[in-house]
Amino acid sequence: MSGFFIVYTTGFNLKILFLVKPYKMTLKRSILTFVLSLSVLAIFSGCNSGFDYSIEAVLNPNNISPLSAVLQIEAEKPVKTTVKVLGEIPWEQHFDESSTKSEIPVLGLYPDKNNQVAVTLTYEGGEIRDTLEIRTAKTPSKFPQIVINSIDRSKMASGMHGCDIHFANRGKFSSGPMIFDDEGQVRWYLDLSFAGKMVSPFQRLKDGTILMVSRHVIYEFDMLGKIIRETSINTNYGMHHDVVELPDGNLLICVGKRNNFIKLDGNYVESDSDFIILFDRKNSKIVREWDVAKVLDVSRKDLNFFRPGDWLHMNGLAFDESDNSIIVSGKNQGLFKISWNNQLQWIMSPANNWGKTGRNGEGFETAPYLLTAADLEGEAYPENVQQGVESDEEFDFPWGPHAPELLPGGTLLVFDNGTHRNYDPKIQYSRAVEYSIDEKNNTVKQLWQYGKDRGQDFFSTIVSDVDYLPETDNVLVTSGYLKDKGRLAGKIVEVDRNSGKEVFEATLYLKSTNGNKTSSWGQTDILYRSERMPLRY
Repeated sequence: MSGFFIVYTTGFNLKILFLVKPYKMTLKRSILTFVLSLSVLAIFSGCNSGFDYSIEAVLNPNNISPLSAVLQIEAEKPVKTTVKVLGEIPWEQHFDESSTKSEIPVLGLYPDKNNQVAVTLTYEGGEIRDTLEIRTAKTPSKFPQIVINSIDRSKMASGMHGCDIHFANRGKFSSGPMIFDDEGQVRWYLDLSFAGKMVSPFQRLKDGTILMVSRHVIYEFDMLGKIIRETSINTNYGMHHDVVELPDGNLLICVGKRNNFIKLDGNYVESDSDFIILFDRKNSKIVREWDVAKVLDVSRKDLNFFRPGDWLHMNGLAFDESDNSIIVSGKNQGLFKISWNNQLQWIMSPANNWGKTGRNGEGFETAPYLLTAADLEGEAYPENVQQGVESDEEFDFPWGPHAPELLPGGTLLVFDNGTHRNYDPKIQYSRAVEYSIDEKNNTVKQLWQYGKDRGQDFFSTIVSDVDYLPETDNVLVTSGYLKDKGRLAGKIVEVDRNSGKEVFEATLYLKSTNGNKTSSWGQTDILYRSERMPLRY
């Protein structure tokens, strides 16, 4: 370890040790100040009733998590540790392992502040309490301005606010997942600029691992930014948009696959975003793939505004554990369900212009798999609604959808972006919507929605997210790419599912400081998704 120690000893056998590391921290107070306050920036060592111990605080130990630290603790007896970052919204965590040497993570440091971190060491026969001071830098200037519009913590699900956010990088994206608190203060983030490209989606797995992927690399981090595992996949596959953890810990991943073509208007064009792979985490290998072009009409152009090969634009997956099936969201086609053996189960989409399946268009007819839109009494809506030409007050199909999620009761929640709704670009609103699907009768009913009444103010043409919060029965809605009084922004709203009232709303004003101010790829910041996320190690 580089650096040197400054040591001070009093007549009471109390020692202060400070490890000077010019590249990490600097000593800003006199040694006498530290003796009086029992507060240090890097190392504290002392005795209390004859108990010897030392604590070293190392900020950003893995160089990509600037608001995190690790405490290196040594004590003459085994101790259990509790740490607490003090402030308006404290962060606290208790660690039960008892040891004479331990490394204790500290999360939730405030940016640009001399953070006071209370440390409690509990040992057989006593307890030590001290406070360390850890100085942090400002967050990057490209970070969004976060405004808390409304909040009722008594009605909200617990946790802070995790954001899958990506910053303009002159045609690419630089990813910086972050967590902010109820006051809009960023309390944790990762700087993933080392990847050189977009790394997404930001999510926490059941074992606590932070998982994100680039086009060809799967990253697994801990909350201190340590790379637990970095796995490169076969470069014939390009990961994008969504990764879903299965009950056994393996991953379903949206991918494109090289050298796969579809036939359009008599010509063959290379396609993208139309495969799914199963990745075995334990053995770090791809063990299965699904070619969804085999079960859909690749020539349907009604909502394809990107390029011919991007006929589907797959952007979301949901796994149905009840029958081992997969629900897929395709921005250019709608929602559909396939079995584990890649058999088409149903299609939820306006019925207009659905033909035969297959990369050559020589497969089976898709029309029999289209769900019929029905009201709550089971009566089918008129043909104009089925075709998507118009919407009913109580029902509409999802247009350019994102983020499907199965609820505990078997209903389906999805973010309906509303792009080109009813084939009319002038109709502009986005919403969260819940559907009930009757697979026996091949019908779909709309049960609940939020956002329609907010109109253009909540309209996001791309990205966005919706999550069910079982703790409160609320729904978290992210409209990730909207114009708020002419400013590019993302909104995060927690909605009471029963009353339809907002119990939390935050606006993230995006800055796009490293782009050309157009809406093209990698030229503007985007808020892809958000999660209600506990800040814990």
